[in-house]
Amino acid sequence: MTILDDFKIKALNSKFANGEPRSILEHSILNLFKNKIAYVCSFGTESAIILHIISKISKDIPILILNTHFLFEETIKYKDDLLKLLGLRNCHEVFPDDKLLKKFDSDNDLWKTEVDKCCNLRKVLPLEKSLTNFEAWISGRKTYHLGERQNLKAFEIINKKIVVNPLFKSSKDFVENYFLLNELPKHPLVAKGYLSIGCKHCTIKTNNIKDLREGRWSDKTKTECGIHLEKIEKKEKKEKKERNG
Repeated sequence: MTILDDFKIKALNSKFANGEPRSILEHSILNLFKNKIAYVCSFGTESAIILHIISKISKDIPILILNTHFLFEETIKYKDDLLKLLGLRNCHEVFPDDKLLKKFDSDNDLWKTEVDKCCNLRKVLPLEKSLTNFEAWISGRKTYHLGERQNLKAFEIINKKIVVNPLFKSSKDFVENYFLLNELPKHPLVAKGYLSIGCKHCTIKTNNIKDLREGRWSDKTKTECGIHLEKIEKKEKKEKKERNG
């Protein structure tokens, strides 16, 4: 499959418009990308669903967790517990570049003043490097998360990589029922009032079930860490090209 073939992406989105998660994952893992796909997993409140489905397809699918050094201790423990429970054998923690941290965030407080740069340093750049040998990666985003996620499709292209969104059409009820039916443990912070979980500095408790991500960067207009966004300079060039025909 040619990575930048928009026509093939449109065809895939038409084929999987009904949003059946396992079918999307099986086709992506076993046919489309084979050994060239990874699941970028936050091990957050809903991650267990994709992990569970993947475990039914293969125990050796690469799973990447972006460890910013600011993750909750509960998240790391939850990761270990889920991997053991599901028998998944190929998980890798992706860390920021130590040299870049020393240069740009030596006091570990960049998140206080320039949160976008902090996310870029600790998540976007490490992920970009770790995906070098992959054609595609799996995301757990869903349309009911609102914001920039409202118009999600099963397949999209971001920064020359195919992003697979197997749960794009899943509802909150689907998520809750999946956990119950498959007896999956929830992230321990859910019981403490966290509905969406990222880095500890930028995550707070919230009871707004209509906007699960309200607890992320709550005092800012920011809604995404950046890994799901096109690089600004490339996006601007693309928009300029479209304007000029």
